[in-house]
Amino acid sequence: MQIGKLTRAALFASAVALQAVPAMAAHRPAEDGEFPIKLAPSKADWHTFIQATEAERRKLWGYQTSRGRHLGDWSWGWRLGWVRVCGRSEAPYCGGVLQEALLDKAVVVRAEAASALGRLYEHTANPAVVRVLAGAYPNSRNWRHGKPLFVQQRILYALRQIGGAAALEAGAALAGQEKAAVTYWHQLDQSKAW
Repeated sequence: MQIGKLTRAALFASAVALQAVPAMAAHRPAEDGEFPIKLAPSKADWHTFIQATEAERRKLWGYQTSRGRHLGDWSWGWRLGWVRVCGRSEAPYCGGVLQEALLDKAVVVRAEAASALGRLYEHTANPAVVRVLAGAYPNSRNWRHGKPLFVQQRILYALRQIGGAAALEAGAALAGQEKAAVTYWHQLDQSKAW
């Protein structure tokens, strides 16, 4: 089978397995002949990525980072994909992916990263994750005209999910910076879901 006739799904699998693909199908050209991280994923790409094993994704991530490429170098669709898969994984590289995602240029990626961390570390009182979330809260890109964006609520919610004294203290302190956030934090405190 010639490389030009490979499907995108097979191409993804080949890229992961071989750590590099010498050429891509004509309709999906890649930068320097490798997996096209800057192009939006097709449905087939997305499906294959989500269905890939943890080991395959770890190899793909390792291959890209060994070449100096990090989460911000991928298209936003791929960045959301990494957040989704790493939000279900305790693999060491995934912790780094989620930390990078909290500082991503796209607000939706930042918000999804906060939600993923909250779910992944729910009821753990993990102090390292609390510090990461609290550190991401004041990011200037999380505010518009002095008002917090929805990513701020996701961070507060994640802190409440993680729980523990440090998370609750951090959440209360962060929420205290803005009236709407104080109201939201009090609503979380009153919620029966905890």
